[in-house]
Amino acid sequence: METPDTFTMKFQNIPLINLRIEFDKTYAFIYSAEAEACLKPSIKAIQTPMLIWRGMPEDLMTLLLQRAVLGIEAYLHGALLHTSAILGNISAELVTKLKNPFSFGSKSAVANIYHNMPAAVHEELSLKHFDGELYKSTVTFYRLVRNPIFHGNQLDQPEISSIRKAFSHLARLYEWIDYWYNPEKLIKGGGKFAGVRSRYPSSQVKDAS
Repeated sequence: METPDTFTMKFQNIPLINLRIEFDKTYAFIYSAEAEACLKPSIKAIQTPMLIWRGMPEDLMTLLLQRAVLGIEAYLHGALLHTSAILGNISAELVTKLKNPFSFGSKSAVANIYHNMPAAVHEELSLKHFDGELYKSTVTFYRLVRNPIFHGNQLDQPEISSIRKAFSHLARLYEWIDYWYNPEKLIKGGGKFAGVRSRYPSSQVKDAS
């Protein structure tokens, strides 16, 4: 029988600045010639800014996407907590609800994470309110990308253009958060992590095609 101490582990919040640093470095890698080359024969060790991968390249791309999605979801949660404190409407009830997005009642992860959670802090923070088209695109992204790679699927013969589009979408979500929560609030100099797409002009060109 399991007891409360069966899985005795300690946890702490991931520093939000660490999430931005990882996304920034991964984004740069995804738009590099090295990322494009690693998807072509032959199989070889792949060096990214965060790790050296000696497995299959599609497994690596799946992992990077999974971590990027987890990162944006964790970052949004932290940004909302900070913003609610700034606005002066933070409460024990709100903190508890933000820890569990599905406590907001919708069956849709996108509705709970990107609409209900932000709106609980301030209605104008909702992605649905802020950018309806980006919200609709996020629904599609979760259905076609996020949900499969979190439910037993991995990328199969991925093309670098598709992976770049996925990361560009996540970058746009960070831009939405940055609009109402400046990353400079995280740490002095944190503002340099805003606008990742503008700092890698090649991503702008690729996305426009």
